[in-house]
Amino acid sequence: MKIKTGTLIALISLIYFFIYRAVGTLWPSFFRNPNVAGGAVFLALLASLGWLLFFTSFLPIAERENLKSFRRATEWAIFGSACVCFLYFRESLLVFGIDFLREIIFSARMEKLVVYFPFLGSVFMLIFTIFLIRYKTIVLGPQSQKAVNWALWGAAASFLLRLAVVLNFLLNKQDKWMSDLNGISLYIGSLLVIVSFVGWGYFLWHLFNEKKRRSPEIA
Repeated sequence: MKIKTGTLIALISLIYFFIYRAVGTLWPSFFRNPNVAGGAVFLALLASLGWLLFFTSFLPIAERENLKSFRRATEWAIFGSACVCFLYFRESLLVFGIDFLREIIFSARMEKLVVYFPFLGSVFMLIFTIFLIRYKTIVLGPQSQKAVNWALWGAAASFLLRLAVVLNFLLNKQDKWMSDLNGISLYIGSLLVIVSFVGWGYFLWHLFNEKKRRSPEIA
């Protein structure tokens, strides 16, 4: 897959996740309808797959340019995205009442592990962004090179948000998300979500509209 195609998919996925989280925060009752909840979760699964495809699209250029450290960072980002995909796949099974490998997917051990999956995804996304900046003159075109720092802000905001969720779980044994927050915590969480959306959105938009390509894989 070309990077431009993967970027378009990631941009659509980003917009969906922003709308999904905004509606879930402002109008949590909107998802009480089983049909609406099922459709929203299934689209979230597709959106998470979109991010996985985005990271995968960087593998050919990492291989061609022999960028071993960037390739490893990309592979870890793919793994992190796969963890997030598994979460939405798992949630889709619940929403649609599908009994598939229940002994494994919904085991007690898995219940303890899945809390950390979004955090892992944000960590590996941040690492990928750092290495993308490191090799930006090789991987990216001129426009994208100027915008890639915005992706770093977006990845850092997502990491801080997920870190707060994990720390809250470790300290209070509570797995809270935006709709569960209130007061100053809700404002800070909302700000981080907006920074993440704007940062990644700005970079993806410039990457998609890049005119001068560094590599045929980007076209």
